[in-house]
Amino acid sequence: GKRVAITRPTAQSQSWETALRNAGAICETIPLIQIDQPDDEGFSFEHAMRKIHEYAWVICTSSNGASRVAPYLPKHSSHVQLAAVGESTAQAFGREVAFIPQSATGRALALEFPRTDGKVLLVQAQETNGDVVRTLRDREINIEVVAAYQTKQRNLSAEEINRMQQCDAVLFASGSAVRSWVAQTKAETIGAVVVIGDATLQVAKSCGL
Repeated sequence: GKRVAITRPTAQSQSWETALRNAGAICETIPLIQIDQPDDEGFSFEHAMRKIHEYAWVICTSSNGASRVAPYLPKHSSHVQLAAVGESTAQAFGREVAFIPQSATGRALALEFPRTDGKVLLVQAQETNGDVVRTLRDREINIEVVAAYQTKQRNLSAEEINRMQQCDAVLFASGSAVRSWVAQTKAETIGAVVVIGDATLQVAKSCGL
């Protein structure tokens, strides 16, 4: 009977809606962010995908990135190995993933990533802070970086804000969603704040939630 707000983009919310409804919750799906093409309209990403066979590894730090890479992966056996920041990102590839860090964070991914002499492609969001890249390069890994998408704030209506503030809990799956909420509501009190992991937790804390 609890009312729960899901703030992910609608296409990514279905599994959460199903699980919550099966547990008896009433779901309010109100996306706080939207996924768009990067500023170069995906030119750099498309160029990297056309030469994907040249890389020893492809790393994705989000399910959004992995879902964009998936259609370009060779249908048959390939020497390209896949690495994902966590299980949901691994699932978005739609095939076997060779490496997932013990903790689903970019820092853990960069520190634990296997040493390789081959060329590595890192696929991420345009607005990513660059910590993963710096750590990998500090480890002397030959890394190329490409933005597959960018995350933008989705503007809420007054009615949507009111609905979210009436919920018993609000689920945040990214720091971008947290920042969108705070920017549009000045972090006004809502129900229980639930976050997907440590990176989102740190953003929530820094924003006063």
